Amino acid sequence: MNGGDARRFEAVRAALRQQGAAVGLVTAPTSLRYLTGWSNPSKRFAGLLVPVEGEPVLLLPALEAEGARAATGVRLVTWADGEDPYARLGALLRQTGAERALAVEHETFSLVQLAQLARALAVEPGALLPGMPDLSPVISDLRECKDEAEVARLQRAADMLNPALDAALEAIRPGATEREIARVLEDAMAAAGAEGVAFETHVLFGPASALPHGATGARALEPGQVVLMDFGALYRGYRSDITRTVCCGEWPAELARVYDVVRAANEAAIAAVRPGVALGEVDRAARRVIEEAGYGQYFIHRTGHGLGLEIHEEPYVVAGNPKLLRPGHVVTIEPGVYLPGIGGVRIEDDVVVTETGCRVLTSWTKERLSVSGS
Repeated sequence: MNGGDARRFEAVRAALRQQGAAVGLVTAPTSLRYLTGWSNPSKRFAGLLVPVEGEPVLLLPALEAEGARAATGVRLVTWADGEDPYARLGALLRQTGAERALAVEHETFSLVQLAQLARALAVEPGALLPGMPDLSPVISDLRECKDEAEVARLQRAADMLNPALDAALEAIRPGATEREIARVLEDAMAAAGAEGVAFETHVLFGPASALPHGATGARALEPGQVVLMDFGALYRGYRSDITRTVCCGEWPAELARVYDVVRAANEAAIAAVRPGVALGEVDRAARRVIEEAGYGQYFIHRTGHGLGLEIHEEPYVVAGNPKLLRPGHVVTIEPGVYLPGIGGVRIEDDVVVTETGCRVLTSWTKERLSVSGS
């Protein structure tokens, strides 16, 4: 994506024309990364101007210019510490003649930024709002369907999870702490080439595994407790996300049954993933299995979410979502059952929608495993 993707810029221009805007201002770091290959690493202002006519311009702090130049071929305009970036932005907008026909990302363009821009243009903030269409859904829709290069990066990030889980299996034993197992997972991903973690690593033992977003702590593992591991790798900006649940020693009878139900739900949902299917129907496929087994009240979250430059992004595999799956969509499938005070089971995979069905990116076993840890 060095230099930006011309097809992506043209898609943004087409949306701007449809909205009646003359120029778009992109400021969210993830959106900048998607369009240019460069993501703003600081809190200093950076913005990409995409005019309907003419070439894009990236306004950024001077101290970030070298990093941006290595990542993108988009024309750079810099501002130095002590200068007003909004004054420079206002001047660039006046050059395009589009200061009153500007689209921004409503989700991330703050009121403070609006006020600063209005001051630079010598107008009241309220004067800008009527002619300020929303770019957020435009870029979100573009990002939903991944191209071959993006899928390749997601696959590489998913492949890094296997050696991490293999290493964790070797480390799981009575007395080990959640933080120790989390460190094993993260060290193994780093050794496999990960640039970092995709999100905060979650390792939960025993009753704590019944908390879908429980915090990894100093809990020590006891025989007969489940170990829930939810983690991911970051590779060239793209993220993987997996959950596997194993048991230290023999599985308690009810949790063993729960495991088999959750695995069946995971597989039913994956089988439902193909172009033209509503995301709500995929959620329903997983939920039906769990409800029929009598655990419906313990499946307390959506079945999955989109995955890419962000760990949670469109589209969402959630009840009632009418949006239809399209080739290039990448989603997680992660049903779970959580029994308060006892333990929980979640099994999560990353799945890409193909022209005729889907392909599962994550490949570590889903067999119900007992780890002796002796």
